[in-house]
Amino acid sequence: ISMIARAADGSVRDGLSMLDQAIALGNGSIGPDLVQNMLGLADRAKLLDLTQHVIKGDCEAALSMMADLYLSGVDPLTLLQDLLDITHLLSKFQAIKSPSATVEPNMTVQERERALNLAQGLTIPALGRIWQILLKGISEVQYAGNPQAAAEMVIIRLCYAAHLPDP
Repeated sequence: ISMIARAADGSVRDGLSMLDQAIALGNGSIGPDLVQNMLGLADRAKLLDLTQHVIKGDCEAALSMMADLYLSGVDPLTLLQDLLDITHLLSKFQAIKSPSATVEPNMTVQERERALNLAQGLTIPALGRIWQILLKGISEVQYAGNPQAAAEMVIIRLCYAAHLPDP
């Protein structure tokens, strides 16, 4: 339900339409995998993997993962928006130091621990730079003739920015 609500972006009509579609696809049984595939969303563990590759500046692994996600039906714009959400989460983890479970209630314990570990290896200025590159990149992907190529260019920028000193 939370995935559908997020994808509906405040539109009750869109949310109900997506819910109807999920019910029809699942023959009355709706699960997270079905909704993920239907909406073209990436698995959060894979998003954390991609984030880790980007943070390390491992362009080859990041682009390979991008290609795999694209071939599995993940929308490039949605992927970048999800990376933006993860960057926001990592920034909160870095700023708060010991966040409560309410910071991200939909994460599993393993995902939460992994995100905390990623956040500990970053600084707020580095996270701010990632945030800015993703914001600009999302805008570029929205207007690009080839959204996947535009999203890959954003990932390349992020990987190369990982080796830059903090602003």
